[in-house]
Amino acid sequence: MDVIKNYIDNVFAAYPQTDEVLALKKNMLADMEEKYTALRQNGKTEHEAAYSVIADFGNMEEITAELGLEGKSTAETLFLPMDDARNYLKKSKQSGIITGLGVWLIIFGVSTTIVLDENVIPMFVAIAIAVTMFIVNSARMSKYEPYDETTLRFDKDTAERLSEKHAAFMPRYTAMIAVGVALIILAVGAVASVDLAIPVFLNIIGFSVFLFIVAATYSSAFDALLGKGDYTNKVANKKADGIIGTVAAIYWPLVSALGVGLLFLGVDNFWIVWPVAGIIFGGICGGIAVWAEAKKKGE
Repeated sequence: MDVIKNYIDNVFAAYPQTDEVLALKKNMLADMEEKYTALRQNGKTEHEAAYSVIADFGNMEEITAELGLEGKSTAETLFLPMDDARNYLKKSKQSGIITGLGVWLIIFGVSTTIVLDENVIPMFVAIAIAVTMFIVNSARMSKYEPYDETTLRFDKDTAERLSEKHAAFMPRYTAMIAVGVALIILAVGAVASVDLAIPVFLNIIGFSVFLFIVAATYSSAFDALLGKGDYTNKVANKKADGIIGTVAAIYWPLVSALGVGLLFLGVDNFWIVWPVAGIIFGGICGGIAVWAEAKKKGE
């Protein structure tokens, strides 16, 4: 049921919040929830019922025309055929793998530097290759940016098939996250109890991060298509992404400079800079997202 509410919120977020618009929104939500309940009683799953209702959603342009709201929307609606949606999911999965391998490569470079008695050449080579991977990957995915910024609509069959694919993926998503977390816990325990070598520890962390990124990227692609998760309010999400991108462009080079500086100063545990920075950056991203959402609601 939340999927339907989030969809309606996203569609109406672009229009002036007048009494007439709010009343229309309330009535349409009630109608869609009634249809959802009927489909559930007829044996449809939650996903099937929700996306069937969304697929049957009326033409928003015709509805707003009756209210005299033409041209007042600040967001676009994009109709997406199944082939395009499938291709986006495929490219997103590949993007997650490339990004995850790039991050793991950087961590591998740091571990190699430790093995080679602080020879920093492998680390910088790894960073150079990884950054190249990130840039190429970003260029490949740039054509899909409108999917993150607009409300996407599908025909009934496409909506149901996407719902089924999403439901089928979720157990794998949970398993990948669980395995990654378990590996990190075991690795930390091994360092504390059996003095696991730091290079091995770092590569276990790298593999875990790889799993997190692949799972999260593919899950995010479904969210973008279906208007879920961070994509329930695409206006706020777009603003937050822009700020996070700017912060990341400054933050991570500074973190890398700090790590290399500690290495040259002879600090034994210089490598801990990166995992700690990752935790802090996660908090920064979360804070920016919350701020953008609150700001959007206050407008």
